[in-house]
Amino acid sequence: MTYVSRAVRHALALAVVGTAMTAPALADRRAPADDPAVVTERLNRMGFIEWRKLRYSHGYWKIEDARRDNGHTYDLKLEAGTLDIVRLSRDRD
Repeated sequence: MTYVSRAVRHALALAVVGTAMTAPALADRRAPADDPAVVTERLNRMGFIEWRKLRYSHGYWKIEDARRDNGHTYDLKLEAGTLDIVRLSRDRD
């Protein structure tokens, strides 16, 4: 069996306790791509000026009736992690 000094055992124990205590504080933080404000900014960069519904569901953002400057409306589905377009369908006007 390998001998581990008392100081090393205490240091490891403190590291484990410190990690365990900070994990709950970080648990409620969202990744930036899970923040509706980040999704809104991304939609604006893609040329959308307004939308009727924005919701998160099963790892994707679903946007209904997103309208561009030209008046066309679309339904979109964005991947939550990267905010890449997974589905884009134009609504009939």
